[in-house]
Amino acid sequence: MRYRVLTTLTALVLWATLALVLATCSASATASTSTSTSISTSTSSLTPTQQTYLALAESGATHAEQRWRDPRLGWYDARLDDHARYPLATIWDIVPLFESLDAIAIARPTQANRLAVTRFAAGAERYLNRGLRPLPGYSPYPGDRTPDTETWFDDNGWWGTAFVEAYRATGARRYLTDAMRALRYIATVGWDAAGGGIWWNTDHPYLAGEALASGTLLASLLYEQTHSGYALAQAQRFLEWANTGGFSQTNQLYAASNLNPTPIDYIEAPLIYAQALLCQLTPVREDCVRASYLTATALHRFGSTLDFSPQYDAIYLQWMLALYGLNHNPALYELAAVNARNAQAHAADGEGLYLRSWLGEPLPAQDAEPNMLQTQAATTSLFAWLAVYPPPA
Repeated sequence: MRYRVLTTLTALVLWATLALVLATCSASATASTSTSTSISTSTSSLTPTQQTYLALAESGATHAEQRWRDPRLGWYDARLDDHARYPLATIWDIVPLFESLDAIAIARPTQANRLAVTRFAAGAERYLNRGLRPLPGYSPYPGDRTPDTETWFDDNGWWGTAFVEAYRATGARRYLTDAMRALRYIATVGWDAAGGGIWWNTDHPYLAGEALASGTLLASLLYEQTHSGYALAQAQRFLEWANTGGFSQTNQLYAASNLNPTPIDYIEAPLIYAQALLCQLTPVREDCVRASYLTATALHRFGSTLDFSPQYDAIYLQWMLALYGLNHNPALYELAAVNARNAQAHAADGEGLYLRSWLGEPLPAQDAEPNMLQTQAATTSLFAWLAVYPPPA
């Protein structure tokens, strides 16, 4: 990933973020503004900008349903017209579509939108592998049942987070139970008991920043919704390691892994948001200060125009938008809006599918295969989450 020169927007974000440190640090649990209370709750309350993004998100989700859903197998294929033996989307392939449907229903809580989440979540529960030991977790492919299935801990974090958002969209508490299964699996099987950190997968090749980020975020969101002491304890345990063994002192951000100190945007934002959220829920002064400092550092490093790949950058922007929902820093909203405007202008191909980068370029082969549902859904999710948050006054 490229290090960018500080742009005007990034400079504004940096100063605005630092100006919020004192206000954030003085927040109390009783005066906290959680994500769930800072969103629009009815169609009539949506601004024209939100309505525009909602229309884009709904169109993107409809295209995903029409073009990637496999009527023979009753679920979504990973790629268009996929004739592989196992064509269905893995968790990583499809999690941005789950998030898109969640956000659409949160922005416009109609019966139809909530039903769409409910139907999708029923399919999402098929990824639970009850054969895993010592307890169930979510394996990559729907219907996996064997105990030796290679399973990713970051998948469990992202999937669990999407279940939490499904609860926000529908009010169905079963989705919190689904999310807690993911957290328990990460905390029990993914945690390296010898020295701390979370493994990349069950083969234990390295300690992964992605797994640490998604697991910490999930624990924090579950604590927000349930006040579970277990969830809070996991969030604090994960963060203690993230801020020591998982931190790159050279880069002053979280490392990609214990083998690679390079920061990656979609690792940084979830960890930053988790600490900003805990700052308001607990509150702990160190979380407040650290979240503000890391926000400024991340914005400086990654800049305002993102071109990593949509499936990564969309996660980064989703949680920077969520941070905007907490601290109301307008520059964070503009960061997402700049990239959404680029995506709207350049990402669609000749058929109106979001299969290009947000700057209109072919995606690097190491980041995305052609015709992926993930690419379509990631761009759709950016529009969907922008529909949730009203723009700055």
